[in-house]
Amino acid sequence: MITIGSISRATASEAFPFLAEKFPGRRNAIKDFTHLAPDFVFWIYPDGTLYDAKDAHRKNVPKGYEHILKDEPDYGGFLRGRVASNFGDQLIVIYCRPEALATDRLKMEQFLDGISQLPVPHAADALVISDNADIYGLVADIESRLEQIE
Repeated sequence: MITIGSISRATASEAFPFLAEKFPGRRNAIKDFTHLAPDFVFWIYPDGTLYDAKDAHRKNVPKGYEHILKDEPDYGGFLRGRVASNFGDQLIVIYCRPEALATDRLKMEQFLDGISQLPVPHAADALVISDNADIYGLVADIESRLEQIE
């Protein structure tokens, strides 16, 4: 599991216990948290355009791109994600390969372009993770990594 950015795994697990180093059923716990009452469910096109997936990715795939559901975890170049807070700390979960928001310049740009268009507020301290509990840090951490790569 990747842990990168300004938030340690120990600190992250204080707000989100399922991010602890050894947490049984981690993926299910992440899914339960993000599916309970998501703030926003989205796809981000490869060019960074945000697409509102309403309440479910599978039911609301961008028209003409239904094939991306069969291409996990790459989704035909799209990023798939959810913003969830459940009246507490905010989490942004991206379904992606571990390196996507850690070292992949194009994926980081795509993510940042997409979330800049969110119609719901995202907290400055919103934690960004993968569906496998890779911790990418805050949005500012991803912005900082991108600057270092460029």
